[in-house]
Amino acid sequence: MSLLNKIGIMQGRLSPPKNNLIQHFPKDWQTEFDHCKSLGLKSIEWIFEESDLEFNPIFNPDLFENFLNLKKKFDIEVNSVVADYFMKKKLFQENDLNMRENLNTLKTLIINCNKLNIKIVELPLVDSSALKNEKNMREFKSNLCDLLNFAEGLKVKISLETDLEPEKFLNYIKTFNSKNLYVNFDMGNSASKGFDPEKEIEILSKYIINVHIKDRIYKGNTVELGKGDVDFKKVFKMLKKIGYDDDLILQACREDINDENKNYLKTIKKYKNFTINQINNA
Repeated sequence: MSLLNKIGIMQGRLSPPKNNLIQHFPKDWQTEFDHCKSLGLKSIEWIFEESDLEFNPIFNPDLFENFLNLKKKFDIEVNSVVADYFMKKKLFQENDLNMRENLNTLKTLIINCNKLNIKIVELPLVDSSALKNEKNMREFKSNLCDLLNFAEGLKVKISLETDLEPEKFLNYIKTFNSKNLYVNFDMGNSASKGFDPEKEIEILSKYIINVHIKDRIYKGNTVELGKGDVDFKKVFKMLKKIGYDDDLILQACREDINDENKNYLKTIKKYKNFTINQINNA
């Protein structure tokens, strides 16, 4: 399948910003299916976070039916969940009680994803939840291993987003000795670290299961697509080379933060067209 048919959107980008947050779970999540369809996008990557948890249909069984009906009505896929919840309630560096609670929450999330036919749970290990040393890496691995097997039994894949150098990331994944551990490739975060996307994608190719479309400045912030240091042509050329055919999720910067004159839907349409052009020219 062509990459052009795999472009989706991060949840929250199809809603007005909340408290000027770049990324959030919107309480009025139902409207995003309609917006997604009208923009010709194929999927939404769902957000699981601590705030407004009772309104989130992937964690409230009373909302399961509504969620599934809207997916079917608008023909929109939800193939992945980014579990920002665990950036605050981490899966390492917690006391025993908190760790048990956090692991139980992850287990419930995996069970719910199975029921809702969501294929991927992505664990972000960046910024406040980054693996900063070998101790963090050992502890995270020890806590996750049992749930990797549990998730595999329910046909839910676990992917990691880290800021580790590609070779180190690959070696770390191999230590889990699991067939159910994968990689999220975020091209913006890669550029901000100064990684060569050609080498990074080649090294991690076997494990890449989800891609975030973003632009960032080297050692700097997220910026409008095309204004940062991502080599989009090289990225999409490499994704084609490795035969990648899973979702491409638009997670680009919001232009409507602190600027009421910017319309979030127009921004997404512009980003979609930019991405299509980059794929076609790769």
